[in-house]
Amino acid sequence: MRFALAVLVLAACGERPLVSAGSGELQAPTALSVPATALGFSRRAALTVTNRSRLAVAVEVQSAPPFSTPTALTLPPASDVELEVTFTPTALGPAQGTVLIDGWAVAVSSEGVAALACEASSVCETSRFDPETNTCLREVKADGTACEDRLQCLENGVCQAGACRGQAARCDDGNACTNDACAVGVGCQHVATMCEAPVNPCLAPVCDPARGCATTPVQDGTPCGAVSCELANVCLAGTCRAVTPPEGFTCAPESPCRGEGVCRARRCVQPEERALRPRWSYTSYVGDFRFDGVTDADGHWYWVECGVDPQRNTQPGHRCVVVSRTREGLERFATEVRGPGVLHGTLSGTQVIADGHFLFVTNETTLAAVTTSTGAAAWTTTVTTLPTPGFRGIDALLEDGRGQVWAHLRAEESRVWREALVRLDARTGQVRGAVVHDAQLRGFVLDAAGRLFCARGSRDPMTGRERNELLRLEPDGRESLRLTLPDRLTPTVVTGDRLVFDDDSVRSTADGRELEAANPGTWWPARWGGVAEPSGSRFRLGEYQLDDRAPTIGLTRIERGTRTLAATWTLNVASELHLTARGDALVVTTQSDSRSAAMRDTRLRQVHARGLEVMSCPLVDDVDLEPGGAEQPLQLGPETAFTGRWLAVRTVPVECPVCAVDLWAPPRVVFYDLGPNAPGLAPAGWVSRRGVPSGGGRPR
Repeated sequence: MRFALAVLVLAACGERPLVSAGSGELQAPTALSVPATALGFSRRAALTVTNRSRLAVAVEVQSAPPFSTPTALTLPPASDVELEVTFTPTALGPAQGTVLIDGWAVAVSSEGVAALACEASSVCETSRFDPETNTCLREVKADGTACEDRLQCLENGVCQAGACRGQAARCDDGNACTNDACAVGVGCQHVATMCEAPVNPCLAPVCDPARGCATTPVQDGTPCGAVSCELANVCLAGTCRAVTPPEGFTCAPESPCRGEGVCRARRCVQPEERALRPRWSYTSYVGDFRFDGVTDADGHWYWVECGVDPQRNTQPGHRCVVVSRTREGLERFATEVRGPGVLHGTLSGTQVIADGHFLFVTNETTLAAVTTSTGAAAWTTTVTTLPTPGFRGIDALLEDGRGQVWAHLRAEESRVWREALVRLDARTGQVRGAVVHDAQLRGFVLDAAGRLFCARGSRDPMTGRERNELLRLEPDGRESLRLTLPDRLTPTVVTGDRLVFDDDSVRSTADGRELEAANPGTWWPARWGGVAEPSGSRFRLGEYQLDDRAPTIGLTRIERGTRTLAATWTLNVASELHLTARGDALVVTTQSDSRSAAMRDTRLRQVHARGLEVMSCPLVDDVDLEPGGAEQPLQLGPETAFTGRWLAVRTVPVECPVCAVDLWAPPRVVFYDLGPNAPGLAPAGWVSRRGVPSGGGRPR
């Protein structure tokens, strides 16, 4: 027999509603809330049903996932019976359902939450997730339990009152090519030994795991000074010797734009120079095109194109498309991502690849990620959802090589002395930690261990004086070093255990002490900073201009504090530096006509570590200005990227002589295949301004 339940809510007096059941009278609540439950677990709540009649009543019970109940309920005469409702969440967030008791509904609700990743604070504790309380339960191991706490640099220890007591850990890995040490909170660290390059240019540093640093002769015939067909300075058996080259001697190496030069009758005979033409190019026709030169390990290119969404009239939003193409220009995917607010443009330095995901910032407030394999949208977050209220934009992204991304946030304009660093999981976007500074933060670089270095500028509220400090943050966000810096020094590069600043001074990454003093000289450092080799030597671009003369760009090589001017060019613009496989510097330069904005000559240059320019190739662009197209010098733009064989250059808007005045010129990127004679990408060190080709801000 089925009984109809007529539910009467008496909220005002707090009585339970009566449910009429024919010859019996039933009572039941109108709603039930089950406690929040973690995914993968179940929790239960009791729904009390009262039979006030003198007869036993049997009723049918129905429910649907994620809620479940018994299918039938028997109520003895004049009794209370608890109906058990089980909630097993299948997704995060609120869940609503209905329990039907003989056809009448009782609303049930709960929420699915994420289970906590419980980690013990020490090796002498255990921690497990308790699904009944959604908390971590901590238990202390018995005293005398054997323990080994590498994070606290202890071994052969025993537990005492929840702490591991033992001997100092030994971190020797038996490899003479690593510097071994134990850092509290991090554990044993094995940093590759940076063998110094010998003064002799004909010897190269090597490291033997058994013996440590040593030297080995470079290949015979390697130039070690000026080379001509009359006298050549070359390495022979590890010694630099001046010899008279024979007929047919290679006096100039082969380059992507020129064949090998050989000596004929004491003259260097070399084929005619030819211009490098783009292998392929891409022109964007959206309002905001952001190409940061980001590539993955397979050499695929990534960029973002954004535009205003005309479909959203109230609180207009924006749409962005993430594009990935192969080295040869084939489209891999184009994924659309939408974000809130009116588009204000994106910033350079806000695109990185981390843990199989391409992360990017749009509108300065939205951070999103897609997978690098398929382009599938992974997650999206905004400044307003991060645990740093009052911040209005994301200025920079850095990945630490361990699946974590640092985001630098700036505060509202009225609070210019307030900035934040937020750590996020690259795969999920989950926040791992955040720290707010009432100060200005700048110069973010990461070392091979994933530690972040930056300068912190704060102002004394009483005197108004600015204080400049160096900060070091561990991968877990802990501040492990803070010391006062002179002036407004800014970190630019980390090489091994040495931190290079914008004035070319060098400090230790271990304790911040100065290792090399600043030596600014007469060259004004260019904004793109320097490039570091694994040996610790580095290149630096600078510019110098006297009165109204044409500007001069200088390339300086710095090694063990000694500065050597490797090359100078009288020209207007130079791109950022890239490091090649042989330790040379690669740079694109442009010389423009002083009487107009037209580019006269744009070249790709390769400069040997000893100062020899071994390649100088003119770069041209093909733009369809009229039928048949036109070849013209490349219009060097704000971004260049180098992957070892491929060179990409973001161009500036092209002047169109046949176009209408003020006609918008679409942004464009051209890609050059340097061929089998390409100089190759350095296997280690800072290979570009941001560290690695993926834009990580750390050494490769």
